[in-house]
Amino acid sequence: MIRTSSQNRPRLEYLERRPKTSSNGPAPLLILLHGRGAEAKTIFSIEGLLDPSFHILAFTAPYPSEIGGREWFHPKRDTGNSEIEDTNRFTEPETLLTQAIQGQLDRQAPQSAPMFLWGFSQGAAMALILGLRGKLPISGIVPMSGFLPSPVKHWKAWNRKLDILLVHGSEDEVLSSRSSKDAFEFLRSKNIPAEFHEYKGRHKMTLDSIAFINRWILEHDG
Repeated sequence: MIRTSSQNRPRLEYLERRPKTSSNGPAPLLILLHGRGAEAKTIFSIEGLLDPSFHILAFTAPYPSEIGGREWFHPKRDTGNSEIEDTNRFTEPETLLTQAIQGQLDRQAPQSAPMFLWGFSQGAAMALILGLRGKLPISGIVPMSGFLPSPVKHWKAWNRKLDILLVHGSEDEVLSSRSSKDAFEFLRSKNIPAEFHEYKGRHKMTLDSIAFINRWILEHDG
């Protein structure tokens, strides 16, 4: 949902888990982005499976979805084209999410703390947009069971100073793993560091896939 401040600026609601244990350096900040028709609490439910040293934030998307819950992209009735092809569908949410994350950094995170974005489905597309835009100090992103919006491929420049792990289920009935493979091939063609991991599963997170991503973040947290 969106909260409105006294300055009439939209603000995304979020859930938070502070680090449960201390690490050698600043606690890695892990930002979770849910998929279409979900909310922050949906993806935040995995926090108990993640390393206790992580500082976790999960944001709720700004727009109500016709299937229930929320979504990151403007509904089709507002723009007319698909979320993969229409820049207008993600311009505003990109701005809102960038501002929300920067606000959290200004409020609480040490500047030296590594930051990761982990997005599922539509949230994966948002993770790719923010990571490749390069306005935020993101160490790595994990787009899971998602896609790369076509307009991103036509940008004049992309942020290359981050690590990317694309993850997708081999039996995904909503988005074929081909969508993540295509994104991986594009990233590699632009010399953007990227890895691809396919797990056995449908359009949902599995225990094995969560454990794999958890290890990857620990290996890349500086």
